[in-house]
Amino acid sequence: MITDYITHEEATIQSFMRDPEFADYYLQTVLDEGEESEIQRVQYWYDEARARMYGMVAEA
Repeated sequence: MITDYITHEEATIQSFMRDPEFADYYLQTVLDEGEESEIQRVQYWYDEARARMYGMVAEA
């Protein structure tokens, strides 16, 4: 039986949209301590959440 699910990426973007202060903290922590690949991934999620919050893109 297949159940509905969302990807980790989508869950993270939605989390950032629900709690922008946490998103700011998380991004800053990754910028300070993360590896380049992690920084790029989290920056994308952060930017995507902001864009959706301000109506700049349609949700997937």
